Amino acid sequence: MRSLSKKTRYAFHGLAYIAAFSRGKPIPFDEILAYLRAYSQKLTLSPGYIAKIFQDVARAGFTQAASGPGGGYLLAREPETVCMVDIIEALEGPLVSQCCLLSVGDCPRQSRCGVRSVIREAEMAQYRVFEGETLATLAAKVEFPEPSVIQALRERDKPTR
Repeated sequence: MRSLSKKTRYAFHGLAYIAAFSRGKPIPFDEILAYLRAYSQKLTLSPGYIAKIFQDVARAGFTQAASGPGGGYLLAREPETVCMVDIIEALEGPLVSQCCLLSVGDCPRQSRCGVRSVIREAEMAQYRVFEGETLATLAAKVEFPEPSVIQALRERDKPTR
């Protein structure tokens, strides 16, 4: 059983935000970034890092990028059809490990290993939780910052000319 990376956690938050607020039109990248900054006020988030995450999310088929004025990100699928486990596995690989922690490849004792069976049971429980949550259910659970907070951060971070 493993912890989820920051990359995946930021993807969850950004995708939940898009699911909650896009209403068929793209969410600008700077708005997604402002939301993530509002939500994680103690962290310094690099726009380049978040952009890379959303490139990976788009490459995995969860979003579509719309360019030009009014561009941003749209969900590529209905939020009810995107399970959290799908996102994890697209960004990090399989959630459930296939091998023993002490050997590489197949282990002849794996089927009789008490440690492996407990770890496998825990991994499967974690898998079921993430499989049972979709972007729609996740978005319904998130307490989003007030739009005025996000707008203030967008204004603050606008490049000056």
